[in-house]
Amino acid sequence: MYKFNTPQHVYQVGKVKIGGQPGELPTVLIGSIFWLGQKMVQDANKGIFDAKEAENIINKMQTLSDITGVPFAFDIVGTTEEAFGKYIDFVSKHSDAPMMLDAMSPRTRMAAADMVKKMGLQDNCLYNSVYKGVTDVELAKLKESGIKMSIVLADNPKDNSLEGKMKVLEEALAMADKAGITKPLIDTAIPAFAPDMGTAVRAIPKIKEKFGHPTGLGTGNVVTTMGWVKANFAKEFRKGCVTATNTIMQVMGANWLMFGPAEQADWVFPAVAIVDTYVSSAMSELDIRPLEESHPIFKVFL
Repeated sequence: MYKFNTPQHVYQVGKVKIGGQPGELPTVLIGSIFWLGQKMVQDANKGIFDAKEAENIINKMQTLSDITGVPFAFDIVGTTEEAFGKYIDFVSKHSDAPMMLDAMSPRTRMAAADMVKKMGLQDNCLYNSVYKGVTDVELAKLKESGIKMSIVLADNPKDNSLEGKMKVLEEALAMADKAGITKPLIDTAIPAFAPDMGTAVRAIPKIKEKFGHPTGLGTGNVVTTMGWVKANFAKEFRKGCVTATNTIMQVMGANWLMFGPAEQADWVFPAVAIVDTYVSSAMSELDIRPLEESHPIFKVFL
C-alpha cells in the first residue's frame, strides 16, 4: 500500500469527506441517475421520469451506505435545462447526499450551476467538469455559482501517456482555480477500453504524490464497452468485471469512483467496503488510522 509523502488533502461536500491517505477515509462512490437510456427516464428532454423508481434507487444507495459505511454521491445526468431542474429538485428533496452536475453540453452545465446557486445548494454540489478546453465564459459562470468542488480532468487527447496527463493537469488545475474551485477532485481520465487504459490507473498514485488532491476516475463505461466481455460472458457474470475494475483503483490509492449506473450499487458497495477494510488494515502498520467511526473496517469487524 502507498503512504504518500505529500500531505493529502481532505475536502468536504455536504456531509461527505473525500481524500486523505489510503485507509483514512472510505472510498466515495458516485452513482449515475437519470442517465440517457435509463429505463425510468420517460422523456430526457422534459425531465419526465418514474418518481417511485427514482426514490427506490435513492433509498437503495442510502441503505447500502448505512450497511457498509461507504459514502456516496449522485451523478445527476441532465440533457436539458428543464430536465436538470426537475432532477435536482427531486434528489435534493429525497436525499442529503452530494449531487454532481453532469452534462455533455456546457450550456446545460452552466444552467445547472446557476440553478443550485438559486436553490442554495452549492455547498452540496460538485461540478463535472473542468478540463483543458473549457471556455472562460464557463469558468466565470462556475465561479459565480459559488460551487467549490469540481472534477478536474487529466485528459490529454493528443498524449495519453503519464507525462501527457501530468502536463495537461497543471493547466486544468490553473483553470479550476480561476473558476473559484478550492476543492478539486482529480480524474485520471481512463479511456473506455483501449490498450493504454492502464495509464490512468498508474496515474492515480503519481498524481496523489505530486498534488495531494483526492484522485479517482470514472469506471462506469469500461466494462460496458468491452466487446470481448459482451461476446463471451452472459450479463450476470459481468458483475465480477465491474467490481474488479473498481476495486483495483482503490488499491492504487483512488479516493473516489464514478462507478456508473446507480443500479449497480448492490454489488459495488459491498466489494468496495471489503477492499476499504483491507486497505485500512494494511495501513495500520504504517501508523495510518481511520478518521471516521463510520469507516467500513468498523462495520466489518463490529
